[in-house]
Amino acid sequence: MILSLSFQRENERERGYLVVKCPLLFHTMKSLFLLLLTAFHSSGAFTLNRNIPRASSTSLCAADGPPQYDKFKATLREAEQVGDGSFMLRIDTEDVVEYEPGHVLALEIEAPQDVDDDDNSKTYKDAKENGGWMRGPYTVSRSSDKSIDILVKVVGEKSKQFSIAKSGTPLRFGGKFKVPILEGIDTDSTKRVVLISTGVGVGPCVGAIEKALEKKSFPPIDLIACYRTEGEIVYRNYLDNLQKEHATKFSWKAIFTSDQGRISSSADSLRVLTETNFHAGLEDTHYHLIGNGQMVSEFKAGLQKAGVKDDKVTVEMYFNHKAEVDEDAVNRISAAVALEAAAVPL
Repeated sequence: MILSLSFQRENERERGYLVVKCPLLFHTMKSLFLLLLTAFHSSGAFTLNRNIPRASSTSLCAADGPPQYDKFKATLREAEQVGDGSFMLRIDTEDVVEYEPGHVLALEIEAPQDVDDDDNSKTYKDAKENGGWMRGPYTVSRSSDKSIDILVKVVGEKSKQFSIAKSGTPLRFGGKFKVPILEGIDTDSTKRVVLISTGVGVGPCVGAIEKALEKKSFPPIDLIACYRTEGEIVYRNYLDNLQKEHATKFSWKAIFTSDQGRISSSADSLRVLTETNFHAGLEDTHYHLIGNGQMVSEFKAGLQKAGVKDDKVTVEMYFNHKAEVDEDAVNRISAAVALEAAAVPL
């Protein structure tokens, strides 16, 4: 069986859904492969881990229609508001799961029963084709054997339904995509890790930090979390406590773009890259970029221009994939990274 992946977005802010297809005709392979590359052009690597639960699932692979990923039953324990418009979904699964922070899965919730039959929005049209279940791709923040935490931002109808769902609401999930954050970091050749997130991209970063701090040999981490407003900040007290408890291994800063502009808007804003206790050179600093596509694209280009090797940069874009790159921002990022490298003693 040949596996491919298609991806749709309801709009440039609302993430779409993940569907695994099983093409039956050889001549469709080329077009499906191109769709996969388009959907994940932002990632330096792609994995489909088929080690997923085997029980309590519903296989939707039908010969007379587009086959889909296996779906597994789960229950919402809580949708906790953790910032303005941001909710942590705490999900209990019926089966043992093996997810890591940074994995992407497809999450489903039943569409409201009072939806107008004439509603032709992509979300509800897809739900009708999916047995009445709305679905979207979401990044795992943390996971245990039988639970999954996912941080979502309310930006459309799907995320709204997740945010207002009551405890005990049935959910479905499936698939395991992308490379987990920590798995993408070569700790043998890395002396500093820099995580740069926007919005709810901080969720999987926090989960990765928690796991990294359990490993004595893991390099120190700087987290730079960007938000539009101070009210959107997630886990401030928790991150402050982590920083105090692990002062030699973890540091974090928050950027509020409504006050100071985007992190790449000025050399002064980019000082967050150089004001660190964890100095390292270009060759031994790893950057993980997650969130707004413009931020990811500009930093990726700026790091490359500064001389950071491709294997020291991992990315995940949530939205804004087609945003035009600001070359001035790229140059500022490159200069800031080069300045940090020059300050490291040989």
